[in-house]
Amino acid sequence: MLTACDRPGDSSSTFASDSASSQAQKDYDEQVKRQQAQLDAYDRQVKRADALLVTQEEFMKRESDAFARFEKILDTWESQQKQYQKYLDSLAK
Repeated sequence: MLTACDRPGDSSSTFASDSASSQAQKDYDEQVKRQQAQLDAYDRQVKRADALLVTQEEFMKRESDAFARFEKILDTWESQQKQYQKYLDSLAK
């Protein structure tokens, strides 16, 4: 006695194949979503790192400018001190 399940080309095997393909596609889609999420997170980290780098460069520029101003003030002060000392030395004579 033959039943419908014993026939070759049964739709249940096609269904199982479609189900396996469907699951494989779902797994692939999930993997792609995870990878995209990782890439998005990496892009955000790169943008933050770039912003931090720009901020650090600006800070270093301000620090360099402040140091140059300090050096100029110090040079002026030393020059004035020498002139004042010459003046004091001339009074003692």
